[in-house]
Amino acid sequence: MSRERPLVMKTSGAGSPELRSAILACMPGLLGVALFSAVINILALTGSVYMLQIYDRVLPSQSVPTLVGFTIGMLGLYAVYGLLDFVRLRVLVRIGSLLYRNLQEKVFSISLSLPLKAGRDAGRLQPLHDLDRLRGFLSGTGPTVIFDAPWIPFYLVIIYLLHPLLGLLATVGAIAVVLLTAVAEVFSRGPAARASEDLSSQRALADSARRNAEVVHAMGLSGRLARRWSDVSRAYLGQQERLSDVVGGASSFSKALRMGLQSGVLGLGAYLVIGGEASPGVIIASSILLGRALAPVDAAIANWRGFLSTRRSYSELAAVMAAFGSQDDPMELPRPQARFAVEQLTVAPPGLTRPTVVNVSFHLSRGAGMAVVGPSGSGKTTLARSLVGVWKPLHGSVRLDGASLDQWNSEHLGAHIGYMPQDVELFDGTVADNISRFRGKTDPKGVLAAARAACV
Repeated sequence: MSRERPLVMKTSGAGSPELRSAILACMPGLLGVALFSAVINILALTGSVYMLQIYDRVLPSQSVPTLVGFTIGMLGLYAVYGLLDFVRLRVLVRIGSLLYRNLQEKVFSISLSLPLKAGRDAGRLQPLHDLDRLRGFLSGTGPTVIFDAPWIPFYLVIIYLLHPLLGLLATVGAIAVVLLTAVAEVFSRGPAARASEDLSSQRALADSARRNAEVVHAMGLSGRLARRWSDVSRAYLGQQERLSDVVGGASSFSKALRMGLQSGVLGLGAYLVIGGEASPGVIIASSILLGRALAPVDAAIANWRGFLSTRRSYSELAAVMAAFGSQDDPMELPRPQARFAVEQLTVAPPGLTRPTVVNVSFHLSRGAGMAVVGPSGSGKTTLARSLVGVWKPLHGSVRLDGASLDQWNSEHLGAHIGYMPQDVELFDGTVADNISRFRGKTDPKGVLAAARAACV
């Protein structure tokens, strides 16, 4: 049996200049989101300041005009808060679309080349899906958690200013909630990775079964493949259940801890008011501030599965782009017309090291032709794929006018090559689109002439 070559990919974007460039192009928008987040978090103090004024100034003075004035100011600030939050979300949607537009053609090209380069591992790599998941994350509320989290110390400092004991209690509680989130991260990493692998196995099994539906039906493999599918699905569901248990448990404990902390702050505030160390407004204001301080942590835990899947998609996309995306466009060469040469060509299918074509050499001049005849499995298809550059040789070369195929731009060279694989199907589009090779604006006369020549 042939031994597979391992597909080795880095798990960082260090070797992917396209991904780095696309992220850098999003930086101005992300800086704008950071600025919006700063103003939003400052405006989030509105509720606490309002309650302080109500308890410390309005109620003692019994002044209705003062109450109306503070209420109008509060409503105005909250209107600005809502508007800025709406604008922030719209900017994030545009940032996600920008990242997608900057990478979509490159990632699509990589996805087309994966079956030719990654071999059997190609079915487990989903760069288009990973890119769309990144876009979805950037277009949602996930990034707001990242921009709001650095403001947690700001709220804790405000609580300290109200009273040191309140600040101490809030800080201990915040540390406990953050530690709970860290524990959830550690325990959810394994199930999330294994669930992703099992999902890839599901997709690979389903795709292979669909591609070979005739064989499955003719050989009566439906039941066996269904049982195999059930085994893979059972493993996938088991990992999903473990992941849900971890995230759900962290969310429940975090919610209970937050409610207990807010109640504890109310109780401590009441104690300080009884002792004359704080004003009544401090009781409500400190509770509101603590809730706002812990809001990013609660949101992070609630969206933890999305964070995990996005992080994995980013790592896989960066690895795929680093491994298969760095290609320099070769120099444009003149139209091939004189000589076709194959020199000591040795070829193996992608992902395998055992060759199926060994040391083939021949030369053809302009106007000449050659037929390759042999039994099934002798390497005719492998040879044909290597002659048009679909499969890369292990040794030797295929040359047109003295230049090897990897020195030609594939799109320019493809215009001079006709290729009929074993499995043929039309691409999504009209017959004219397929005949003209999707050149956009087609020449009707040229399309009709090509169709008549092919007896279509």
